[in-house]
Amino acid sequence: MATIKDVARIAGVSASTASRALHDSDMISEATKERVRRAMEELDYSPNYSAQNLVNRTTNTIGIVLPVRESQDSLGNNPFFMQIIQGISSVCSENDYMVNLASGRTDDELRKNCQALIRSGNISKFIFLYSRKDDPVFDFVKKQKKVSCVVVGSSYEKKTQKSVQFVDNDNYQAGRDVADFMLKKGYEHLVFAYTDMNELVQTERYQGCSDYLKEQQKEGLSLSFSRVKEEENILKLQTFLANHPKTQAFIACDDIMAIRLQRLFKNSRLHKNYAVISFNNSLITEIANPALTSVDIFPYQLGEKAAQLLLEKSKKSKVQKVIIPHKIIERESTKIDEL
Repeated sequence: MATIKDVARIAGVSASTASRALHDSDMISEATKERVRRAMEELDYSPNYSAQNLVNRTTNTIGIVLPVRESQDSLGNNPFFMQIIQGISSVCSENDYMVNLASGRTDDELRKNCQALIRSGNISKFIFLYSRKDDPVFDFVKKQKKVSCVVVGSSYEKKTQKSVQFVDNDNYQAGRDVADFMLKKGYEHLVFAYTDMNELVQTERYQGCSDYLKEQQKEGLSLSFSRVKEEENILKLQTFLANHPKTQAFIACDDIMAIRLQRLFKNSRLHKNYAVISFNNSLITEIANPALTSVDIFPYQLGEKAAQLLLEKSKKSKVQKVIIPHKIIERESTKIDEL
């Protein structure tokens, strides 16, 4: 098996120079780096990152922090998170980094898992796939020394540490766009369905919808659902619709909520059809019945940009926040002829 000394010999440099070139040091010229890369390719050389990590007490691994969920099965099956992770992984692979997931059913469980990654795994780079008000897990991680974070979402705080960056969509504007889209389709009695307003993304989407409806002098209602209590959700939906018979359509906080609504409609044996529009445009939207109109927020690109920011080498040129665009993709769930 080839060693760094073999690479150095073929490239005509010292072992220390070859090592610096391998780590893209600014001290080494591009011409020398290229010679080292050609030597590595010729010898089929792969760096022993594990050994380097032990010596340097660092790791070429990024920690990906998933949101707390009562059921990790539902979280793991959510294609939205899978697409973001795929985007992160693609950038990490290009930069010889690996990923490690941190999840938990409670705040305390998730915090302990992150703590283990930091203290036992020497991980100092984290991507949070959510933004939540008064989050003890995020507060714990960002207070650790020499730890940098990127959040897929926005911050509740007016001032955040410089080590924290954000990648997000304009969810407030997306909410406004959805309300405008539904009004133009002829749906005037709308309900925003959500699970947790402590999650900033849900709050921003709701606020955008609500503000736009008020500007158009239309009433916008909201209804919360449990992520796991099916019987409770059925009763809540039936009671709500009995009290609000003019309801025409639901704006779901995300695709999973929209699928849950479709199931609740069926299990509640409702005689009236309701239009549904959601956010994320994940893979399940096309196979839903009817297929869901959804706002594409480009989760793969969210993951890519989050990883790029985290691995960015120039500290002076850090961007604090990057906005990824969104686009409404219309399908059968909001077409009047289908309802």
